[in-house]
Amino acid sequence: MTFRLRILPRAERDAQQIFDWLRARSPDGAIRWWFAFDEAVHNLVDHPHGYGLAPETESVRYDLRQFLFKTRRGRRYRGVFVVVGDEVRVLRIRGPGQAPLEPDELE
Repeated sequence: MTFRLRILPRAERDAQQIFDWLRARSPDGAIRWWFAFDEAVHNLVDHPHGYGLAPETESVRYDLRQFLFKTRRGRRYRGVFVVVGDEVRVLRIRGPGQAPLEPDELE
């Protein structure tokens, strides 16, 4: 079963902020980051339940899952998502060194 993908507005803003920050420092790096992000997000639709639980699951009443992707330089980024019916909803994107999400950051 292939799931539908929905990137929620907060995740879109997260991705845009990361991209803008990277672009100010390395335009080529920002483009490579965007392609890595895009590939990681689109891989979710095939087997979203195969991804591990996010650490934030302990503080909410539903299963939060995460996907990881990294840049060519090895910096690891993380997306947090839920599966609702036949839809994968990407809630947030986190960069290296960012603290785990608080419950109010997931609403």
